Amino acid sequence: MSDGTTTETATERALDRQREAGAALSEEEVEHAADMLLAGAEKAGSLEKYLLDYISELDVSPPHPGMKSAFWSHGIPHPSLPPDKVLSNQYIAEIWSEDENAVESGSARYLEGTPGGQLLDKLHLWRPEVREILQLDEASGNALARKAWAALSEKYAQSVDGEVIAFTATMAPWSVAYETEMPQLRQGTGPENIHFAYDLPEEVLKGLPPETHQLLSDEAIRSHLHFFAPDPDNPPTQKYWTAGYLDLDHLRSLPTVEAQRAAVLEVCARVAQLDGRDAAAEQFTEEVLSLRAQQEVTAPAVEEQQPTAVSTEQAPPAKALVSGFHGVNWMPGVAVEARQVVVPAGHSGPVEPAQTPPVPAKTHSTGIGE
Repeated sequence: MSDGTTTETATERALDRQREAGAALSEEEVEHAADMLLAGAEKAGSLEKYLLDYISELDVSPPHPGMKSAFWSHGIPHPSLPPDKVLSNQYIAEIWSEDENAVESGSARYLEGTPGGQLLDKLHLWRPEVREILQLDEASGNALARKAWAALSEKYAQSVDGEVIAFTATMAPWSVAYETEMPQLRQGTGPENIHFAYDLPEEVLKGLPPETHQLLSDEAIRSHLHFFAPDPDNPPTQKYWTAGYLDLDHLRSLPTVEAQRAAVLEVCARVAQLDGRDAAAEQFTEEVLSLRAQQEVTAPAVEEQQPTAVSTEQAPPAKALVSGFHGVNWMPGVAVEARQVVVPAGHSGPVEPAQTPPVPAKTHSTGIGE
């Protein structure tokens, strides 16, 4: 006999959390956050200095060694949301962490669930009710919130000593996920321990041969790359933007899989050098030089070259489950896309633009975890 209950999927539970986060704050919550921020700013000399000092004392360290740590950026479509809205991967990371811990207690965590993340969340830096009391306009308030959460995100990434699950399909170069967290993770736990919850989008892999599909889908390689071209006439401020950019049109134009591999690894070498991972940079560079030397020896005359045959098959569908995720039904039949987060009201973490921006300006908003 049915008890009248139903079992929600992971994404339905995440959507519930997103909706809860968008609920109106109580008067007490607003007053507590504003009073703490105003008092801290008066004592420290500025609101920004107070927040950065406060964050430096927050605890985001793993309570157990070797825990799996969730990171997130962007969002995914959900059939219950309109086409211009997404389900933030923040809440999927939260549900994932809860389900992992239900199977093995103390095995997984996410930033907003750490003691430090919970304390920063209580300041409600993204909320207009709090901004109004602080006498900050939307742009200034969001910039302050981004800076605060970026500082805590960096601290969280530095604390990782185990496996990483990144809830994103691709990373935007202006995001905290790419610019701040990934460098710390590559230098710390290492690229071999960074895993992605979703496959690369089909539009990234389209027109490339299977060997290059496989290379770009290698998670250690993915942790180095992004696909957003910088503007040479308006250089971005983010230091990894140029180093980590892989030009997909140029990649598709290369005539052999060896040439394509060399182009990808050259980007990885630049990023590793910027990380300060000199041994990895040298290893990537040696393979690039070897591949190009082979090309020079074996390549036919230009007029004889033919483009590499590409797979006529579609790229594999996005993964429905994270590796190690215990039997949760995610979104069967719904393709996962890399899409910028549309920030829900009450969103507690760093934000990203709602859509891919046009030519970047000289200054760019950072965001997580994405």
